[in-house]
Amino acid sequence: MADSRHKHAAPRPARRTLRTSRSARAAVLPLAGLLAIGGVVGVAAAQEGGSPAAEAGATIPQQPPKKDVFAASVSSGQAPATVSRSAERPPLPNAAAVEDKIKGELYAKSDLDIHAAAKKSSPVLAEVESGDTVEVTGKRSDGWAEIMHKGLPRWVDASSITTQKPVEETSPETSDDEAPEAATSGGLSTAPCAAGSGPESGLQPDTIKVYRAVCAKFPSIVSYGGVAGRGEHGTGQALDIMISSDLGNQVAAFLQQNRTALGVDYLIWRQRIWRPATSPDWRGMSDRGSPTANHMDHVHVTTYGNAATG
Repeated sequence: MADSRHKHAAPRPARRTLRTSRSARAAVLPLAGLLAIGGVVGVAAAQEGGSPAAEAGATIPQQPPKKDVFAASVSSGQAPATVSRSAERPPLPNAAAVEDKIKGELYAKSDLDIHAAAKKSSPVLAEVESGDTVEVTGKRSDGWAEIMHKGLPRWVDASSITTQKPVEETSPETSDDEAPEAATSGGLSTAPCAAGSGPESGLQPDTIKVYRAVCAKFPSIVSYGGVAGRGEHGTGQALDIMISSDLGNQVAAFLQQNRTALGVDYLIWRQRIWRPATSPDWRGMSDRGSPTANHMDHVHVTTYGNAATG
């Protein structure tokens, strides 16, 4: 009997392992790299519009670019448009329009309240002292008179204003003997004008003082306009000093410097007005159509009538 220990088992099949050589691997790697590069190129071509539809000539609708208002304004050299707030605000009162509304001046009989509307309960906006003037428009409403205050229409008690300036009480420190000396102070001439007293006919005391003072200061001016027409010329409160050269600037300056002594209310010269009660500066006026109407050939002076201190 054969010994089983000497029995040989059937040999197992050998395990085969696939191995690649270095040369094979060297050939595979470049091929993979080429495939990767080709994929990238294909993606880039697709992004650049190299799609099959584009190559076939098909039209692809494109969305219009969004408008950049700021960029467009910068490229054109202009700033973006803005909304002006001035359109929401009412315009300031025009100086010429205000002057056209004023019909004259009246005096306050006593301390006077200026109201926003023609009623006692309306707000008090300002106060006028006794003897001061207010510019009236001639409009009345239930015992109230409309005035122009700082270029705007306001209202005052009509019974508290008058055409006559209230008489001021004489200071106890000033005697009657001192009054003539005060009236002649300042070097202003009160002598009759050498050119004649014809223009003085019908003029108020203040206007006569203006005429005589200007006549003495500027003897080369021989033509004047006194009482005529209507308004302040009709009441004797206005004088026209006929001059068209730059000498009129000196005349106006002389009257400004002696305003209180001569009782000057306001001046008009070369289409400008100087009314210290409303503004310390000269203000332009609207064109009235002719050199005379625009006061290019004369200095117009309006006085209070009888309020001069000189």
